[in-house]
Amino acid sequence: MASTATLPSKMKAWTYGEYGKSSDVLKLDTDVAVPQINDDQVLVKVAAAGINPIDFKRMAGMFKATDSPLPIIPGYDVAGVVVKVGSRVKKFKEGDEVYGDINEKALDHPTQFGTIAEYTVAAEKLLALKPKNLSFIQSAGLPLAMETAYEGLERCHFSAGNSILVLGGVGTMIIQVHFL
Repeated sequence: MASTATLPSKMKAWTYGEYGKSSDVLKLDTDVAVPQINDDQVLVKVAAAGINPIDFKRMAGMFKATDSPLPIIPGYDVAGVVVKVGSRVKKFKEGDEVYGDINEKALDHPTQFGTIAEYTVAAEKLLALKPKNLSFIQSAGLPLAMETAYEGLERCHFSAGNSILVLGGVGTMIIQVHFL
């Protein structure tokens, strides 16, 4: 792990500077500034990240009205190692393995700097310690899918005595959330 003093100023990241089909607009940029953190944020060295349908919809321009300025680094889900903490961060320290969805208000105020990069920034409250029994890859695949499953159960007011049909995809997460 790099200490704060040896953090690079530049990193590699997948970015897009215009809206369109991902295969046309997504490019590997090798000269992106490593994001700076605020007092309530942590800098994470990304070990694994997830791409979700919302990333492709956003890249296609479906959320232009509320989107952050271009260029954008896509990605919401992340698992990695904390390499720097803000002055008000209490829950994490350098070296902690974490995971989470770095976009709290994904459609209202999506972040410009996503997770498909060497480093990403997240608010302390959006991350959790990575379960020791899960790999970085497994952990990075959970956040947004699990949030979607949970929100689906809340919206349909699912409770004891009710039945729902559960299909694959996010449905597999609904089964797990229901039995927690």
